[in-house]
Amino acid sequence: MPGDHATTYGGQPLAASAARATLAVMEAEDVPARARRAGARLTEELLTVAGVASVRGLGLLLGVELADGLDAREVAADALARGLVVNAVTPTALRLAPSLLVSDEEITRAVQLIAAALHARLDQPEDAP
Repeated sequence: MPGDHATTYGGQPLAASAARATLAVMEAEDVPARARRAGARLTEELLTVAGVASVRGLGLLLGVELADGLDAREVAADALARGLVVNAVTPTALRLAPSLLVSDEEITRAVQLIAAALHARLDQPEDAP
């Protein structure tokens, strides 16, 4: 029936205009290709870190499977204490969902923080790859 499903801002002209402008920028800058490149870089860097068993996902939405014996909740809490927001989606996996605008420097820093959190649990020096 009409009115059964509605939203307060659904179809609101300003919101629709903002969405169209966002999509235009995303198309002009080929954001999907940008996300693929950044995701490939992030995956490649993560795979060099001791304690990372595998990385899966698409673009910048990634799951990091940890090596046996590592608790994703503990690693996520340690990463947060170091300034990086990730979340444990299973007892052994972290989810990473960085901004589509993430820079190479931010990717490198995020990997360093994850590595530090993992190395603390593996009894390795934090500067080890």
